[in-house]
Parts: sequence; C-alpha cells; structure tokens
Amino acid sequence: MKIRLAKKSDKDVILQFCTDTFTWGDYIDRVFDIWYQEPYGELLVAEESDDKVGRNRNSADDPNGQPKTNNASTTSANNMITNTSTNVQPIALSHVILCPNKKRIWIEGIRVKQSHRRNKVATTLVDEMLQFGRRMGAIEASAIISVNNLASRFLFEKKGFNIVSRWGYYNIQLDGNKYGRINNGNQDKNPVKVRIANLEDLDNVWNYLQCSETYSLSGKRYFEAWRWYYLNYEKIVDFIKHQNMIIMEINNTIIEGVAIINYSGYWDKKEVFQIVYLDSTSTSKLQGLLFYCIDHYTFSVADDRDNDSKKKKNDDCKGKSKSNYDDFRSRRQHNSNQIQIISYQTNELLEIMNRFEIIESAQFLLYDHSL
Repeated sequence: MKIRLAKKSDKDVILQFCTDTFTWGDYIDRVFDIWYQEPYGELLVAEESDDKVGRNRNSADDPNGQPKTNNASTTSANNMITNTSTNVQPIALSHVILCPNKKRIWIEGIRVKQSHRRNKVATTLVDEMLQFGRRMGAIEASAIISVNNLASRFLFEKKGFNIVSRWGYYNIQLDGNKYGRINNGNQDKNPVKVRIANLEDLDNVWNYLQCSETYSLSGKRYFEAWRWYYLNYEKIVDFIKHQNMIIMEINNTIIEGVAIINYSGYWDKKEVFQIVYLDSTSTSKLQGLLFYCIDHYTFSVADDRDNDSKKKKNDDCKGKSKSNYDDFRSRRQHNSNQIQIISYQTNELLEIMNRFEIIESAQFLLYDHSL
C-alpha cells in the first residue's frame, strides 16, 4: 500500500466507495474539488501497489499529465517518486489542512473501501497526516468524530488523541405556531436586552468568555464548515465587525450570554443559517438568546424577500425569465424554515432543542493530539 496526493482523475473511483458512509449517504462528492484546491492542505489517497508504485509527497499528476504543486509542502526533490503503474486504483481517502493560525492541523474525511478495512489503511493515513503537521511546524492536531463511530474513536485514542469536548448538532424545522408558543413562554424575572454586538462591547465579551464555564468546557472553540477553530480575541473582533456576534446583557453593561451566527452557509449550502456557538448563564437566558438569533434571521429573510420582489418586478420589465425567479424564491422559502445549531452539548441545550421539531441531530466528540 502506498500513500500519495490525490489526482482529479481519482474522483470517480473514490466516490464509488463514499456513498453510504452515513445513514443519509456521504458528503465527499461535495467537498472533493474544494479539498483538492485548498492551499495549505493535502488530499491523500491510499492505493494498492507493487514495486513500481511510489509516492511523491509534494506533487501528483493531473489528468493532463501536469504536476499539481501543493503550496503546503516544502520537502526536497529527493523525496520525489513517480507512480508508473497504470492499473492501480485508490482504496482510501483522507484530508488534512493547516489551520489559519498555522499552529494546528485539522484531520477529516477518512474513508476506506469496504474490502480493504481492518488492514490498517486508516492508521497509515492518520500517521501520514500527523507527519504533515510536524513538517508544517504545527503543535496540535484535531478532529471531530461521531460518538457512535466506535472504530474511529478507538483508532484516534490509540494514536494518542484525547477528548476535548462534546458537541451537539441539531437541524430544526420551524413550525410557526409551535415556535410562537415556545417563544411566548420564554420569560425571565430580570429584564434583559439581546442585540448585535459592536466593537465597544469587545472587552466585555472577552471578559465574559474568560469566566464562562461553557467556553472552557467547549475547548474554547467554535464551529465553521464542519471544522472546529479556536475562539480567540482576534476572531471575536472579526465576528463583531461582520455582525456575527449576538450578546445578551442586563443594565446595558453586564453580559449574560453570547451567540455566534453564520449567514453564509458552507460548501454548496450557501442558504443555510447556522448558530455556531451558544453560551449563557441560565437555561432561560440560553433560550432567549437562541430565539433572538432565530427571529433575527427570520426578519432578515423577510427583508430579502421584499428586495427579491422588487427585483422580480424590475426583471419582468426587462423581459427576464419569471420562472427562474420563482424557482429561486421557492427555495428560499423552503430553506428559511430550517436552522442548524451546533454548540457545546449541555443538558440545558438538549432541553430546549426537545421543544422543537428536530429533523436531524447528532453528537460529536472533539479530539486533540499534541504533535
């Protein structure tokens, strides 16, 4: 077995064994091209091999025979080995990427063809990705694994990974009447105010998080496109500048809760609205914070539809297709009723989520390993 960088021509073969990984299917078909092109990462494949097969850690031929240069790798030409075999096909896949802070790598997408499992293929891929991190000067490797994926958990724990925190994922369907009843029942004895944070709130937000049990137990992370990153001071500045930070406060000074929202979705799901971090001092405040985020998005969608309606009239006057607009509008109407919540798993969050219509839910464990 040899490990090499993926080629574009590997995609069709790989997707054949990445179809039923989960009960709902798999996502590799949606991210293969993204991962292939991402700088500071390696999209790896394992293949059956003979003496003619080798691995070039830094380049792989594309379908036209031109080398693909990986910006993340800087090893010498002495490591270059050409793959001259013509009948070898991939039997496994994985992806590793250097995180923006350049100190941590993220491991994801390990897939092994059914007929080659239990042959240490995944173990070899993990070893290779850890070596990538060391070459890049990273000091930590991280990954997320479903609590039900016992095989992967055993593999990572055997490799020295430790559990950092437990996260809950909820895809909820908003039923207007039911949501209204829940929202109206959300009462707190103390008057609170929920709003979008501004830069004047920066130090108060940071001080709140430093004392927050949730922030500490979550590993000081937030969620983005199925990767977990550190929620540090610089990132909070960025969230506030882009109006992604929501705060709950008392007397206009004391922060009682923090939420982070994502308007832009992920991968090809650009219409998805996500709440990617939740933190509060009580269950009632957590619910109030959550409902503000939902209301904020609902009103934003309503405003978008008003603007779309005006655009439709203008387009009709210009003789553009009405059916294209109607298709777009119907998709927005459908998707706007579904919201994804990904947050550190607490009993308070689970209690609130059980009041909604949950379409899909899962729990994940965040793992770390020092390099």
